[in-house]
Amino acid sequence: MVHRLIAFVVAALLVGGSTLPAAAQDSSPVANPAAAATTEGVYADPTGRFTVPIPTGWRAETVDGRGVLTDPDGLIVVHALTLEGTDPVAAVGEGWRRVDPAFAREPIDVQEPPPPANVERLAVVTYDGGEASGRVVQGVAQIADGVAYVLLYDADLLTAQRRLSQLSEIDSGFAITGAVEVDLAGVRPATLTPEQFAEFDAFAADLLARTEVPGAAIAVVQDGRIVHSKGFGVREAGRAEPVTPETLMMIGSTTKSMTTMMTATLVDEGKLGWDTPAVELLPGFAVADPVLTPRITVRNLFCACTGVPRRDYEWLFNAEDLSAEDTVASLRDFEFFTPFGEAFQYSNQMVATGGYAAAAASGEPGDLYDAYERAMRGRVLDPIGMTDSTFSFEAVRADDDHATPHGATLTGTYDALSLETETALSPIAPAGALWSSAAEMARYAITELNRGVGPDGNRVVSAENLAVTWEPQVAVDAETGYGLGWLVGEHKGAPLIEHGGNTFGFTSDLAFLPEAGLGIVTLANAQGANLFTVAVRERLLEMAYGQASEVAANVDFYLEQGQQAVADLRLGSEIDPAAVAPFVGDYVNAALGEVSLELTNGALVLDAGEFRTELLPTLNGAGAVAGYITADAPVAGALVALRRENGAPVMVVGAGVDEYDFARALPSPPVLTGAA
Repeated sequence: MVHRLIAFVVAALLVGGSTLPAAAQDSSPVANPAAAATTEGVYADPTGRFTVPIPTGWRAETVDGRGVLTDPDGLIVVHALTLEGTDPVAAVGEGWRRVDPAFAREPIDVQEPPPPANVERLAVVTYDGGEASGRVVQGVAQIADGVAYVLLYDADLLTAQRRLSQLSEIDSGFAITGAVEVDLAGVRPATLTPEQFAEFDAFAADLLARTEVPGAAIAVVQDGRIVHSKGFGVREAGRAEPVTPETLMMIGSTTKSMTTMMTATLVDEGKLGWDTPAVELLPGFAVADPVLTPRITVRNLFCACTGVPRRDYEWLFNAEDLSAEDTVASLRDFEFFTPFGEAFQYSNQMVATGGYAAAAASGEPGDLYDAYERAMRGRVLDPIGMTDSTFSFEAVRADDDHATPHGATLTGTYDALSLETETALSPIAPAGALWSSAAEMARYAITELNRGVGPDGNRVVSAENLAVTWEPQVAVDAETGYGLGWLVGEHKGAPLIEHGGNTFGFTSDLAFLPEAGLGIVTLANAQGANLFTVAVRERLLEMAYGQASEVAANVDFYLEQGQQAVADLRLGSEIDPAAVAPFVGDYVNAALGEVSLELTNGALVLDAGEFRTELLPTLNGAGAVAGYITADAPVAGALVALRRENGAPVMVVGAGVDEYDFARALPSPPVLTGAA
């Protein structure tokens, strides 16, 4: 149920309102981040009807018969209770009145997603948190056997963003006592027949058309071999060249697990250890906490457990000027969202630094980027037989079978992008810049399933150190932990290891069942095509285990929600030149660098160098302009505000924890020439 909480935070950002100041955080390291990341306990309903996990650092108590969970800063409160009834929306409202008899907030969104097994109805109700409160308020109710099981969230917006994984842990871990769940642990999946694969392909082709993704490639592996592979759609929208299993696409963050495999080979050789301090490999490495800097290890760089958050804008806006060394250096300015080891915080720069630290230990020549590329080629790609997989854009251009990236616009359509757009990922290459194909990624999946032995029978990495990458280090939700470049969870009780990837114009998904010998890789040439890639994976697992399909209903719901989100966009019809003219000009932010705001032929355009996008006005409930939003791929959907501070124009990009203030750039001094 993670998606509900993401929608809950995003909805609050779009409603607007000021935010409360972030609480001060203790960034003291813990002795064992993996141990500290596990759930400290479980809250049991006094009547015995449900249980709720208590995230690390949280406290739980019983108040007036209901469970109350509070985050370490006291800025998020979650109420858990039951009511008699069969209407989940009414139950949410009644739940809030039980908590606060004066509760009178108005819903801004009501959704009824397909319910999970053993639940008859499910509703998610999001309320207006108040224009000045900076709070997000939501309720979730599940109906089973005439009882409403209710979770109520009242959270400071910034804290909710920082602790989203812990909210997800509560949400996904809420368990109805006595509910019978499907348990596939130890069950062997079937080998699909050609007729079943034909049905599977028909599902994928239909979904590709419904999601309007231009093209995709899928490969299925089982018991050490590729049992099915197929291309769907076209390499570029509007052209005829088909996608094949050999078509090169970017795999985004799925690269992370390959980087940790490369690192594991170095651990095998004793060139570094998982617990080697990062500063021993990268003397210039530092984070904002000087006490923590010498204690962060190679393991910590990959574990998403240090508390260093996602800061993608900071490489996106500076990609043309960033080197690998710059990426490492950027970490010294990042704040910690949560204490070390307490909560899942996903950072591309941290993982990239882990890859560059491994490259430094490898002894490969060149700068950090070149050393990393050589280490990946010599230790992972070539030994597995992934000869066409590459970090080189020149090699991709020279390959006749490569896909074009397609970025999503504000209205959900896809625009073809140039390959150069994707070069922005090069500074964080170990975290997400590999090009590969479904056929070659299938060879990688076989190597993982074979515990480090490649498809040709040669050992690439030891089983022992590969297994370390599968060990959960921090909770992502109640069912999933983050390992070293892997999400480690389950499919209805069957252990599942997976990772997806997103770039400006591609989406990937790789998943395998380590105890069942089954895996699938899906690549798509469209930005944010996770609905397609994950639904394809889930449908394969349903078929392999002979389960009735839940995917179809979920796909229908999310497609409908996507269409509704576009319909609900409150956009102005045109820019008011008089209102925006005083803000036209050059701006600068210490972290994101220089950008410009232009008014061209009636259009307001943000030019960051790495990308250009039109800004469209957004309207509040009264129909007045509330701000602006980026419209064009690959950065559609970012909020932009124009305001004055002390009389000077200021542009704000992003919102909440991802908010960056840009001041008007000072004019350059004149260049004097000639003799004095």
